[in-house]
Amino acid sequence: MASYFTINISSPNTPGLRALQTRAALDELLGRLAEARDALPAEGLVPMFLKVAPDLADGEAEAITDCVVAHGLSGIIVSNTTVSRPALKSRFRDEAGGLSGAPLTGLSTMMLGRFAEIAQGRVTLIGVGGIGSGAEAYAKIRAGASAVQLYSALVFEGPGLVGRIKRELAERLRADGFRALGEAVGAN
Repeated sequence: MASYFTINISSPNTPGLRALQTRAALDELLGRLAEARDALPAEGLVPMFLKVAPDLADGEAEAITDCVVAHGLSGIIVSNTTVSRPALKSRFRDEAGGLSGAPLTGLSTMMLGRFAEIAQGRVTLIGVGGIGSGAEAYAKIRAGASAVQLYSALVFEGPGLVGRIKRELAERLRADGFRALGEAVGAN
């Protein structure tokens, strides 16, 4: 039982996985998934979302969006961890693998905005990457996310974080004159 499935082609910790973000590989993968989905009874269909990296090259976001739309996926989750080390001062900054949490916030929000610009409402976007406050969740929503996901901050702050983010988000929505969250989606 699931609310939706995530097709994660963006983990930098799995060798070669990010190569699936190229147009040809992605088209083949999503084509096969769409065939399998379409063979299911209609009442068993569960939305599928593609999770992408924030480290995309020029043109990749357009190709990814076109593939997602062409194969009838529900949306895109932007973004997974980054292989870049934006302003990281930690002694661990040179370690291999994906970087998550606060250092990812700006990069993931920028990439989310790029996908929103390209998608023009054709698919649902879920924002993820460095969300630890209502302000950061609100930034993702204003950039184009209809929903957000929490990971790193939830590990460090526990389940009470969700209630705090909801309160802070409601305050920001009211302050900007929005009556409902949907009114703020893509407001940037």
